[in-house]
Amino acid sequence: MKNKRAGIIRKIVQIVFFVVIALIAVNHGLEKYGKTIPLVGSSSLHAVCPFGGVVSIYQFITEGSFVRMTHESSFILMIIVSVMAVFFGPAFCGWICPFGTLQELIGKLGRKLLGKRYNRIIPERLDRVLRYLRYFILVWVLFMTAVIGKVMFSSFDPYFTLFNFWTGHVAVSGLIILLITFLLSLLVERPYCKYACPYGAFLGLFNLFRIMPIRREKDTCISCGLCDKECPMNIKVSKSETIRNHQCISCMRCTSEQICPEDATVTLSILKKKRGVSSTQMAVILSIMFIGGVALSMAFNLWNTESKKRPSRFTEGVYLGYANPADIRGSFTLGNVSEAFGIDIKVLSEAFGVKSSNPSILKIKELESMTSSESDIHYGTDSIRLFVSRYKGVPYIPEEDTHLPLSAIRVLEDKLTPADLDELR
Repeated sequence: MKNKRAGIIRKIVQIVFFVVIALIAVNHGLEKYGKTIPLVGSSSLHAVCPFGGVVSIYQFITEGSFVRMTHESSFILMIIVSVMAVFFGPAFCGWICPFGTLQELIGKLGRKLLGKRYNRIIPERLDRVLRYLRYFILVWVLFMTAVIGKVMFSSFDPYFTLFNFWTGHVAVSGLIILLITFLLSLLVERPYCKYACPYGAFLGLFNLFRIMPIRREKDTCISCGLCDKECPMNIKVSKSETIRNHQCISCMRCTSEQICPEDATVTLSILKKKRGVSSTQMAVILSIMFIGGVALSMAFNLWNTESKKRPSRFTEGVYLGYANPADIRGSFTLGNVSEAFGIDIKVLSEAFGVKSSNPSILKIKELESMTSSESDIHYGTDSIRLFVSRYKGVPYIPEEDTHLPLSAIRVLEDKLTPADLDELR
């Protein structure tokens, strides 16, 4: 490599963000055991993932609220990363994303095993078709999230699985996809980024109009092809003067600073024949934009990694303005539910057999550990949603495996018709 220092600078940025996200995820898992890592936040991974903001766009526009498990912080990060992308394209993917970093690290082993064949295994025709798969995944995720109102992609997301596998609260599908990604990373550089990442697909669109793309000066280019070989995304840099490929991640490995033997020939710059941004400058700019954006949102009290503990409201029909039980979340306490829906805390305690001296502070997700004495049936967040909807007479369709304890049905006896009670029983 022409300038090893430039490559090392990006690696340092990548490792720093990887460690920060790992510590936040671990701290969040330790929190329920009453243990935390000093000076490290304990936000859920959803709260510090900018893709959560993308999947919340529809609900935020239509209802003014966020998809379940995402928060204001996700929206703030989405805005910050999108502003970055307007200037530099998917620099988040190439410099910050922890999962992209891990794929690159595994790829180093693959490069040693396969040599020149590494990242050239998949036939070019098939590769071109597979590149658009991630856009179908993006559309599917956005559509399904808008329909069901919660982050459903986490069951398949290898990024979420990577930082949560040790908790035991990950789906088998996520583990399988994570393992496949690891294996493919030995053959192909950044396989998940290329073929499956929905957020990468979203950010890739910014390459079409970004202010500072990768540029190649044809007058000084000697057509050595080193830029093509070095590009992790297999982009033919030597065939274009301005790189607008939707898969460019702005890693700058193809630039004159790092691999191109001709000075000022391949650069990341605003205009042709202008001095490009160096890796050091890029690291500083991205860090300031990312950390500064978060700090600014905190200063204006916009940064929030926890639910505001109040459900969204119906926006149309006869229930306009009523609190929507579908938006009750596991992080809510019984006190939050009591206040939002006007149900006496004693009623909720009686319905779910809560014996606590202070039931108001009991989090709903803690009900998931409560088991019927008659059978191995668990009552969780959706049980609360179902009970509240029937108690208040507002619509809600529960999940197929949702159950109510007999104590809750007894509380509802004076509220429902005999037919409704039979259905619940």
